[in-house]
Amino acid sequence: MKPVLIDRSLVNMEFSDGMTPANTDKRAVFMYVCALAEAGASYVEVDFQSLIRLPKPSGSENYIYRIGAPEEYVVANALKFAYAVLPLKYAHVLPRLELPVILEVDVGDGTDPMLVFDILQLISTHLDLTAFEMIRLTGEFDAQSIPGIVNTYRRRTVIPLDICPRNTTLTALDSAIAAYHAEFDAVTVGYGSDVYASFEEMLIMLASMYRTFISGTYLEGICKASLFKAMFSDFRKTNLSLMMNKYMYCSHSIKNVDFSPYEDAAKARPMPKLPSPSGISHPAGRVLGALGLERETSNEIIRILEECNLEIANNNKKEK
Repeated sequence: MKPVLIDRSLVNMEFSDGMTPANTDKRAVFMYVCALAEAGASYVEVDFQSLIRLPKPSGSENYIYRIGAPEEYVVANALKFAYAVLPLKYAHVLPRLELPVILEVDVGDGTDPMLVFDILQLISTHLDLTAFEMIRLTGEFDAQSIPGIVNTYRRRTVIPLDICPRNTTLTALDSAIAAYHAEFDAVTVGYGSDVYASFEEMLIMLASMYRTFISGTYLEGICKASLFKAMFSDFRKTNLSLMMNKYMYCSHSIKNVDFSPYEDAAKARPMPKLPSPSGISHPAGRVLGALGLERETSNEIIRILEECNLEIANNNKKEK
């Protein structure tokens, strides 16, 4: 069974300069949340600062509220979220919460499965872990430690397990993919995040390297999320543009790959011009056409990609 995907990109979000709750484009934030759902996120985690920039939640069952201070239990109860995330330091608030609670435990260096379990064992001597709906482990993991953590945990308890790998040691993506294939009940990631595993990079990596089927609807959601996030945050250059350049060009369309100036110039194959649905020639046009995106959306995505290509070309010239 595939794990539930939780996106936490709206937690500690850096909104654009001068964007106060009063002048935030709440529709863009809401459409961003909708796009995350289209991309495969079952839940979107929010904190207080992002909550006040959303329209009044009508579908709170799709949101997880993160407790950032003990008194915020009132907010979680009033809006009837699907879950509340409770960091371990606020565990004393549990009796006041009237909704299912995810306990978040920071295990630090999580590359030793037995050390992770020992931490949970120590916590369980002071806290009844069965009172929580799920345990979330956050820390620095690697792909090799993930199966050991799951196996050690499952032999001793049946409480659902979530993992949120940090990217401090640049292993978050590998850890998230390993958790996706293991028996974790949930994987928490962040769209466009450098701090945690990147949601969109995880999906595209699953499709491109692990041949895990990703539907066109998911890919369309990723495109929309990038555009909407750029409207209200400092999300200037998207991971999406870089990844589409990396994963969506066929190998035969790349110019001068592994080409030595001493070899026959005929071996360097030119980049083909593919017609896009908007009339702009770009290698991503066929992909966008297959998704059936609206003309304006296709134009905007292609514009982002062309800017990215131009920047890469300029950088290559500087290096030479």
